[in-house]
Amino acid sequence: WPFEQHVTLMLLDQDSGQRHLSDSFRPDPTSSSFKRPTTEMNIASGCPLFVSHAVLETRTYIVDDTLFIKVDVSTEGLVP
Repeated sequence: WPFEQHVTLMLLDQDSGQRHLSDSFRPDPTSSSFKRPTTEMNIASGCPLFVSHAVLETRTYIVDDTLFIKVDVSTEGLVP
């Protein structure tokens, strides 16, 4: 702690696989959102403008009421 790893979120295109949407961020280690939790939940943080509802609700991203989000967390700099 604090959590400092680079994070990429990717909304997967379930139609052609050609239009995945992604956004990345590197946490601010001074933010309480990424420090060791001292209560049940830290203050939320993320990508509030990741994708609009209009885009999200197309048949490309939601199929049979299901969507897939891939989360990639870098392991660079972690000590084993």
